Amino acid sequence: MSFKDTGRSLELVYASLCGFSAAIFYTCSNIALRRCVEIDPFFVAAVKAIPTVILLGPLLLWLYCRQQPLVSNVRVLPRFLLIALIAQVIGNVGFQISLGSIGLAASVPITLGVLLIGGAFLGRFLLGESIRGASLVAIGLLLAAVIVLCMGKPTAPRESSLRGFLLFWGGGGAAAAGFAYAIFGSVMRQTMHRGVSPWVAMFLSGSVGTFALWILVFCRQETTIISAVTSTQWAMMTIAGLTNLLAFVSLAYCLKALPVVAVNLINGSQVAMAAIAGVLLFAEPITPALLVGVGLTITGLAVLIRSQWRERKLHTRPPLKC
Repeated sequence: MSFKDTGRSLELVYASLCGFSAAIFYTCSNIALRRCVEIDPFFVAAVKAIPTVILLGPLLLWLYCRQQPLVSNVRVLPRFLLIALIAQVIGNVGFQISLGSIGLAASVPITLGVLLIGGAFLGRFLLGESIRGASLVAIGLLLAAVIVLCMGKPTAPRESSLRGFLLFWGGGGAAAAGFAYAIFGSVMRQTMHRGVSPWVAMFLSGSVGTFALWILVFCRQETTIISAVTSTQWAMMTIAGLTNLLAFVSLAYCLKALPVVAVNLINGSQVAMAAIAGVLLFAEPITPALLVGVGLTITGLAVLIRSQWRERKLHTRPPLKC
């Protein structure tokens, strides 16, 4: 094996480790958020957005002083800022609501399933990417998983009159979060391809979220909850923000070195991690709906990954010699 091949192998191993680290960091962030379900979801999302701004601000200043290319096309920024606002408010708040209503084990598969379904259709209409037969099968499985999980049970015993409302509220929040993240991911890919650095995109997204969410907190007159937040809850919200940023950075490096199909496979491990964490850490019930929903999600991911992998091999196959 040549030195070049060895270097490439090490790069792939490192990228794979970054991918698994991203899945672990996202799971840690979700666990921390799950411990803050007693707090107003807008307040939790507002605090979660702060670490991204605080940590990336000095980095961008340093890159600017070194005359690194950051933004070469400012015309794409207004649309990106609008979509980032949607992702921060609807996505993060919706996901936080779902954690308190249907739990961690069900929220993550619903959000990830809708994200992949929405991402496939948005990729078709915004980026011109094709949707093949196997991908449609995977989308059907993921959609079935979302429906089954939304028909499960709330995380804690409730009055029967509230059960339907909690399922609708929690499942709807997770689905809304997944769709908001799907829109954000598609537009962010476009934005980066048109001359905006990933660091700038992450910083702007965090800044928009911090500004908008704190305004909503003050407008909703929820400032009195600040004094009621315990030190443990402050720590959990901070950890959620830090681990979410670390996951995003790890995933960005993983996407640079590995094909999207491999990244989807690694990122899909969040479903199993969330189910285990929900049952072991928060005593969430193991219901038939949860087992079937998680199983359908994993199956849908496997079908989607297999179809993408076969398509990639077809496109990278060397031409036949005469």
